[in-house]
Amino acid sequence: GHLERFLVECPDPDMALNNLCRFMAATRNRLSLAAFFDRDPVALRDAIQIFSNSQYLSDLLVADPESLDLLRLTQGEPLARETLVEELVAEVDQLERDQAVMGALRRFKYRETLRIAFADIVRGYGVRTIARQISLVADAVLEAALHAAWKRIVPRRGTPRRADGQPARMAVLGMGKLGGVELNYSSDIDLVFLYDEDGMTDAARPITNQEFFNHLAREFVRLLTESTDLGGAYRVDLRLRPDGQRGSMVNSMAAALSYYDVRGRTWERQAYIKARPVAGDLELGSDFLDRLRPWIYRRYLTRADISGI
Repeated sequence: GHLERFLVECPDPDMALNNLCRFMAATRNRLSLAAFFDRDPVALRDAIQIFSNSQYLSDLLVADPESLDLLRLTQGEPLARETLVEELVAEVDQLERDQAVMGALRRFKYRETLRIAFADIVRGYGVRTIARQISLVADAVLEAALHAAWKRIVPRRGTPRRADGQPARMAVLGMGKLGGVELNYSSDIDLVFLYDEDGMTDAARPITNQEFFNHLAREFVRLLTESTDLGGAYRVDLRLRPDGQRGSMVNSMAAALSYYDVRGRTWERQAYIKARPVAGDLELGSDFLDRLRPWIYRRYLTRADISGI
């Protein structure tokens, strides 16, 4: 009785029923699940809402039927960035194999996407809250991937050092929708990488800091984009960096500031109005933006005044 009523009330009964059947087939114990839905019709109603509104999210639920319990426990409540980052970094820190790390990153993203979708479809949270949560999940995946990349590169290449002997720092800046905390479920992520100061690594065969951070950035992007049984975590676009596709993957802060002062085009500078630090050394990223933005605003307003806008 409950199933028939919920199907009649949902926007696409055929889609909902097909996805429910797939979900039942994927679960370990169909009889137990059927009994659970009979005892808790609200859980069935919520599942039908997801199954009738989004094929992508239905596929995620079918791929991981146990996540339904997580949805019922969390009820889609928004989570703080610190909570998401700490949970995933702690999980990834226990893993050694590449495949295990990439699997953890992807499962976390899919699990949290379902939580957010529940808040969106079932709880009716606003667009800004949903976009912010999707963006913060991306932050957590980026932080964990960067953490894992450091662990892999340092033993082979040494620790990059500044002139004062301290370890050099790297910041990952989110641009576009990620920078504006406006990601949607299928957005690419636009990133720019920076490190604080030139120098050399402390390995037996030292390399420059720029070489080290280029190795680190490539490993970081690979962990996010490489195809696995669970697909990729994100599609990453690095074309907003200085000199675009022709430029180095990672630039020092001094080199980046010089580029935007001397050679950067107006649209390249304006892209930083929405930028924010999303992973790595957030203080370094904020320092770079604090130095760059006043110049951008002054330059943009001066040009606007001259052109009569």
